[in-house]
Amino acid sequence: MKDATSSLPDPFRLCMKHYVSELKDRDDYEARMSEVECATCRRKANNPEFRILGQKEWKSAYKDGEIECKACADQKELDKVLERNKTGLHEQLTSRFEKEYWHIPDDLKNAGFKNFKVDGYGNVSEAKKAAMDYVKTFAALYPENRYNLTIMGPPGTGKTHLVTAIARTLKEQEFLVMLLTTGALLSKIKATYQKGASQTEEGIFNYLRKADLLVLDDLGSEARSKDEFDWSKNKLFEIINLRIGKPTIYTSNFNEQHLPTAIGERAFSRLYNNNKFIELVTDDYRKNFTIE
Repeated sequence: MKDATSSLPDPFRLCMKHYVSELKDRDDYEARMSEVECATCRRKANNPEFRILGQKEWKSAYKDGEIECKACADQKELDKVLERNKTGLHEQLTSRFEKEYWHIPDDLKNAGFKNFKVDGYGNVSEAKKAAMDYVKTFAALYPENRYNLTIMGPPGTGKTHLVTAIARTLKEQEFLVMLLTTGALLSKIKATYQKGASQTEEGIFNYLRKADLLVLDDLGSEARSKDEFDWSKNKLFEIINLRIGKPTIYTSNFNEQHLPTAIGERAFSRLYNNNKFIELVTDDYRKNFTIE
């Protein structure tokens, strides 16, 4: 270790009293600045040291003994600030998504895998397992393994319950999750066209890009009039397209044969991108909840 100096001005010496508890109530010490190797980058780093008069050993003013150069220390502080900002942004987005893009039917507020019933005929058990596997893959260490999921089947087969269970589970793990019907999302977009609207279409699209998972329920049942149908098909294509590379879950009452007509050939073609299709075949799921 090389001494830069062994005799420094009193201000430096007195400053040590504020950072070293051992020196707080005493004046019988000397101070110096030495050069050591930065613990991070191995370049030279300044190491303030003190020695009690009469003792041979010089001690570092840093308690942990890990001494870094100014550049590395500044970078660590910057990383802390960025992490705090990232955490704050995540909390803001979570709050916004909860308020604007988290629409669960009242009868499914507590929908989960444990209370999803698999009685009756069909492939309900397989669909439930596929939904649970989706959660496991999504929450694993490798985001590149995530994929899209489309669950099709007649009304009342439990599609919304399954995707709500997925969404609630991942939301509890602090992923940014949106869950709403395609009709509700398109209505939000259309509302931005009104004079004095509080949001813009691009603003909504930016939120859609930021979501870790987007769940769109009831795909294909959102349009009524001819003009609305054409607009909906074009807008769905844009939404599906901008979500390429980010996981999205869809449910639909239409099967693979009729869904292209309902949402448009272009949008349906995009659904094949990294997507797993499940056609749910069973009794009307709501029969499980009748009162006898």
